Amino acid sequence: MLDPNTLSILFTSIAKWQCLGTTQRGYGTENSNGIRSLAVVNDLLLEVDHRVVYVSEGSTSVSVLQEFGLHCSSRRVQRPEQGTASQIIFFENAYLELIWVENERAVEEYAARTGIDILRRTRWQHSRASPFGVGLRCESGTADQRKYWVEWMRSRTYINLAAENLAKEEEPICFVIPDSIALTTWLDRSLEAHRQLISHPLGVRTLTGVKITLNSDKELTNAVALLDRNSIVAIERGTTPLLELTFDGGTKGKILNARPMLPILLRY
Repeated sequence: MLDPNTLSILFTSIAKWQCLGTTQRGYGTENSNGIRSLAVVNDLLLEVDHRVVYVSEGSTSVSVLQEFGLHCSSRRVQRPEQGTASQIIFFENAYLELIWVENERAVEEYAARTGIDILRRTRWQHSRASPFGVGLRCESGTADQRKYWVEWMRSRTYINLAAENLAKEEEPICFVIPDSIALTTWLDRSLEAHRQLISHPLGVRTLTGVKITLNSDKELTNAVALLDRNSIVAIERGTTPLLELTFDGGTKGKILNARPMLPILLRY
């Protein structure tokens, strides 16, 4: 577990892992960029580790959620190679990351190199690209499955994406993160620094539901259909993109709507 004095290492690791690129040898089908398919992963192993929202304005977007009573880490994650920066809101079992563009030229070069056009996703109101990403980890509580997953993921240098999903910008980006950086691996509630990260004036603690609305009637790729079919992320169709997050089972019956600044709805 992380010592409070080494939290900066965590943020550096997040930055490195999310500068996506060519994967090393492993499982699945591979496209011309060396990105392998997520669909080969046993869907029963997966659960949501974090959600990404690509936003046009960083500080303003963060402020909206802070005004709702969410505690946002003050540390910004910088990704010079990607041309982006982000801030993170941690919960007991997952986190929410807001990513914005800081260097358009670097973002364009990154898009040419990886096929991930972050600029279009931050401009989702006009581009019709999805502003969301879903980071997945091995489902906890199954020792045999977790052992297999660790052996696979520790041999990787970069996270795994679904090539088919990557080509459809109207869908959220789906990716599998290495076990070593999953929230459940490093979070230690016995440490005061960690407890501060997951303490929110709003009183929410645990993410219990994720629903994403797509403004597209196209057939889902295997990766997104897999998440929907197994109730990992519920997928709906609508006129505008929306990320609905339910905390603690929504027992209080309350709703906070961040629109129009952010395509986010909170239920708790």
